[in-house]
Amino acid sequence: MPPPIQAVFTITGPEYIQAMRRHYRQKLKLVKDGAASLLAIALGAYLVQSRGQSLGWVLIGLGVALLLMVIYAVWLMPILMYRYQPKLLSEYQMSFQEDGITFQTDQIHSQLQWLIYHSWLRDDLFYILYHGKRDLSVIPRRAFSSEADNQLLELLHRRIGPPVK
Repeated sequence: MPPPIQAVFTITGPEYIQAMRRHYRQKLKLVKDGAASLLAIALGAYLVQSRGQSLGWVLIGLGVALLLMVIYAVWLMPILMYRYQPKLLSEYQMSFQEDGITFQTDQIHSQLQWLIYHSWLRDDLFYILYHGKRDLSVIPRRAFSSEADNQLLELLHRRIGPPVK
């Protein structure tokens, strides 16, 4: 069995926020939602302006609500998540092996099985491992040497499958 791939890091606020924004840009349909909200606002404004219809106000309200939800998800929620998750302020010690991941912080010590992860992605700065419907782990790539980064990439392909696009 190959030696474990070690990572020791403390994720910073800006890193976590950037990773979560990357996640939400990946998972949400921002262009579609933004276009739909702007279209609803524009159509609603037209209906109010030209015909005084109350349907116009409903469309404006729905468009503004959708736009605010997108803004909340992409810009505000990552900040709040980092601020209110004390475990994110701790130093992480992780060990990736064929049989699972050892995960340790000041508050947590656990052995995770690969089966809990259903997908992952990798960009220039992060690995994001997905488990559950809304749960994920953010691991900065700076925590790995070049060789360890390549080994982890191969391990993730073997244990979880190809990354999400």
